[in-house]
Amino acid sequence: MRIFSRLLACFCLLFGAAIAMAEYPDRSIRLIVPWPAGGGSDATARIVAKALQSRLGQPVVVENKPGAAGNIGTQLVAKADADGYTLLYSSGPFSVNPSLFRTLPFDTERDFAPVGQIGSTPSVIVVHPDFAARTLQDFIGVSRSAVKPTVYVSPGNGSAQHLAMELLRKKAQLELTHIPYKGAAPALTDLLGGQVPAMISGLPEVLPYIRAGRIRALAVTSAARSSLIPDVPTLLELGLAESGTAGWSGIHVRAGTPQVVVTRLSRELQSVLRDPAINEVLRARGTDVHVTTPEQFGQFVGDQIVRWRGAVAISGAKVD
Repeated sequence: MRIFSRLLACFCLLFGAAIAMAEYPDRSIRLIVPWPAGGGSDATARIVAKALQSRLGQPVVVENKPGAAGNIGTQLVAKADADGYTLLYSSGPFSVNPSLFRTLPFDTERDFAPVGQIGSTPSVIVVHPDFAARTLQDFIGVSRSAVKPTVYVSPGNGSAQHLAMELLRKKAQLELTHIPYKGAAPALTDLLGGQVPAMISGLPEVLPYIRAGRIRALAVTSAARSSLIPDVPTLLELGLAESGTAGWSGIHVRAGTPQVVVTRLSRELQSVLRDPAINEVLRARGTDVHVTTPEQFGQFVGDQIVRWRGAVAISGAKVD
């Protein structure tokens, strides 16, 4: 009788999983982007959302919920139902913020389940053409000799860009003042307008303006030069970084989401990223595509949390 009960329970679980797979999704899905519209993260999210929508047969609606270095949108997903209908576009700050902020309104490692990585993007240090620096060495010289600290802007506190610049500040002993923005788009607007002299950004946001000569690229943070701007050196080759760094993006759901739903989402995301047309669009924008399982992505994010914990400690950066 006990064996029969166990077999019946297993059958019910398998039957329930099959029903869930057949029914999911039966309504629209929200993809929460914790950054403003118009930036690189937003653009990538919309490319992926449109492709996922075609494969899932239901609308995948991008909702921008910026603020607090990505924590506002992330908290929204942490409090959503664990049913796979609210997805998080996660990125670098997701792995940085646990070390950067004294407290968070969620537990990064317990409240979310990984679906899969989308890709990685190098960051690039850029300046307005009127700024008196044509190379990073020039930038260092100007910053050291300036009467006031040189201002630089970033997409926000806790971004991979912010941390990379803080590590450079400490390594090169620079006098810099950081102004965080709520995303790359508004920061770039002020840089293009000459309101601020320098910025560190993900490559996709600034690539068109570098090519048009409207801003000048001084260095990239990745381990190797970008094929899209091959004349721009890396911090590593300039001896101004201990290792290469890059921003990343992916998709998480709330912890407790049925495994069958996570598996479906992961499978469709992998198919999207393997699509040659989608892959080429993302690569042309400066994103190196990564196709991963939930387990691989979870390991990657865990490693990033550990890595950035050390970087935050070295940089001394903190946000109250």
